[in-house]
Amino acid sequence: MTKIYVVGSLHWHTWKRNIFLFDVKRERYFLLPLPLPAFEGNDYKDIGLVKYKGKLAMTYIDKKSDFIKV
Repeated sequence: MTKIYVVGSLHWHTWKRNIFLFDVKRERYFLLPLPLPAFEGNDYKDIGLVKYKGKLAMTYIDKKSDFIKV
């Protein structure tokens, strides 16, 4: 699993429709649910977390239309 460091926190996409976030400064962790369109009718294997313009972004491939969405 690839980790992404954004705004003082590490982020991982978990295999259970969540983002695991670890706040480095406070040494605390959180689980955040993925937005509904990301996993509704889609296979999780195509979801990725990226850093985009200093912010956390999520990409996924819509298998029906063959487009990558951010």
